[in-house]
Amino acid sequence: MFGRGRRVLLDAFIVTAALATVDWVFLFHPYLHHTGLTGLAPALALAYPLFDLALFACAMKVLFSVSARSPANRLVLLAIGAMLAGNTLFFANAAGAPDRSVEVLDNGLWLASYLLLGVAGLHPALLWTARPGDNRRTPLTARRTMAFAVATLIGPACLLGMIATTEPGGWDRTEWHHLAVPATLSGALSVLLVLRLSLVARVAQRRTLELDRRTVELDRQAGDLAEALRERQALEQQLRHHALHDPLTGLANRGLLAERMEWAFSRRDGGTRHALLLLDLDGFKDVNDTLGHGSGDELLLDVALRLRELVSPADTLARLGGDEFALFLEDVEPVQAVDLAEQIRGAMKVPLLIGGRDVYLSASIGLVQITDPRVTPQDALRDADLALYAAKRGGRDRVTPFRPEMRAAREAFTWLADGLRHALAIDQLAVHYQPVVELSSGRAVAVEALLRWTLPARGPISPAEFIPVAEETGLIIPLGAWVLRRACADARRWYDRYGISLTVNVSGRQLAEPDFADLVLRTLTEVGLPPEALILEITETVLIGSADEGAGRSLAALERLREHGVRIAIDDFGTGYSSLSYLAQLPVDILKIDRSFVPATGAASSDDHAFTRAVLQLGASRRLPAIAEGVETEEQARLLREMGCPLAQGFLFARPGPVDVVDATLAASNTELPSDDSPVGTGVRR
Repeated sequence: MFGRGRRVLLDAFIVTAALATVDWVFLFHPYLHHTGLTGLAPALALAYPLFDLALFACAMKVLFSVSARSPANRLVLLAIGAMLAGNTLFFANAAGAPDRSVEVLDNGLWLASYLLLGVAGLHPALLWTARPGDNRRTPLTARRTMAFAVATLIGPACLLGMIATTEPGGWDRTEWHHLAVPATLSGALSVLLVLRLSLVARVAQRRTLELDRRTVELDRQAGDLAEALRERQALEQQLRHHALHDPLTGLANRGLLAERMEWAFSRRDGGTRHALLLLDLDGFKDVNDTLGHGSGDELLLDVALRLRELVSPADTLARLGGDEFALFLEDVEPVQAVDLAEQIRGAMKVPLLIGGRDVYLSASIGLVQITDPRVTPQDALRDADLALYAAKRGGRDRVTPFRPEMRAAREAFTWLADGLRHALAIDQLAVHYQPVVELSSGRAVAVEALLRWTLPARGPISPAEFIPVAEETGLIIPLGAWVLRRACADARRWYDRYGISLTVNVSGRQLAEPDFADLVLRTLTEVGLPPEALILEITETVLIGSADEGAGRSLAALERLREHGVRIAIDDFGTGYSSLSYLAQLPVDILKIDRSFVPATGAASSDDHAFTRAVLQLGASRRLPAIAEGVETEEQARLLREMGCPLAQGFLFARPGPVDVVDATLAASNTELPSDDSPVGTGVRR
């Protein structure tokens, strides 16, 4: 394969061969024919034009290459041209005259060539070479093609010229050798041209093959790109489906539900009605706990299938997470929405076969009728969630429509929760105490710690308002710990001075904490209050619920505290549904009779107080002292004394008050320490 340098050299030979034919016909042949040279003279005379042709070939090679753009090379080309022109004139004159002579023009051209060579040698760009980027392949130019076409005609033209310039009778057909050199040069020129054209054809063929190869490669890449685009579109569709659908059930998720609601709300006019249902499965956690999460997933799939059978394709059924589903109904009348909600509730009661056994569930449903064009999807979801919350608190297995007062109640709930967190953080809470007295002597033997919250701008907040909020939000745990520490610290001096016990209420959520017993014992140690001076009040329902659920951790915590001397009291005794049957099984030391069972003033007969008497007799048989709550009159105190009730607390004896008020109350009522056989007081241990 010819490189670029060889192709340039071949082009130079083509032009040189054409020039050689012209020189032979019009210069060398006449010169040799007319001068009568003998011996070595013809050979020496012929050497000059041959060297001129070699020099001309070198010049053509430089001219056809990119190096011709160098200033020094251009000077060299001019020098070669001057030298060739001088030699040509010399031979032309010598061929026409019998005696050789040198003219002034010949000398001038030769001297000019020497001068140009000297200047080229002194030029700073003598060593100029082509840059790497200049060596790229270039197509055969039009000028070079024209030069090759002219070169092909030179040989025949020269032969015709020889014939035309020969005098009649100058030579005959036997002198064929006169035409040998021009014919040979013409043949060589033709061979060179054919070779050059073959090179061009080969280059064109290579480029065609390369183009075909690249075309095939581009076609393959185009096919790969088209396949990649198809895969990308499929992947995008798959990702969009996953982004907008629940992976377990295939139902819409919260994002798709919001999109559908946005679209429906955007085209809503004054007469369009929509509805949103939120559904929560009652008892689903028990399925996960007893049968496992795999069975729970199977149940959710069956529930989704059952819901699909009840709704129309135009409705949007979504799973929001866990066991919560949503159903958005477009263009539906309120009565139709209620009927569908009841159908869904009824369908959820049909048992499901999960893991080879029948599973019975129910559903709590919150329903929102959307008629106000100003309602947003976020508003509708919030209101439906409030309605669902009300349905679950109302007993579950019911459909509860949303009412505006639910929103107001929830806003109040949020306000109380936020305020309670802030109050706990800035120590805005207080503990008040209400004495527990002996009915026989009127002496205080214990105090009950009661949490109080007062806002500067609003005043006191009732515990009936904020305690349920604390229970639901979990704030009861840090609040209970704070009350326990504050009350134990305040009761320390009352215990040291009067032998007073302290009663503190404990919620079910506190009792369920794994470190509850450790917290109580650590607090007693840190404040220096003996365990015997502390009574923890637990509601009856909490204790019975712990026993029913087999929650041994809560009962074990109470037993551990009792082993250390802490006593346990059942608060609001008598309000539970099975108090008497469970009393023998529970770790209890004291009964607190609910105020609803305290004998009312002016009761018609003793039969009206039969339950109170039964509780007191039961406590006496179990050696459990009883404390009657809510005593407000002397008549109630007298009746309780007659029934054998040893202890009581209420407004008759003292209202709950801060530490300084309790100090004065105890100082006035406790002139001596309670004895060790007091039913609640512990005496002073020295």
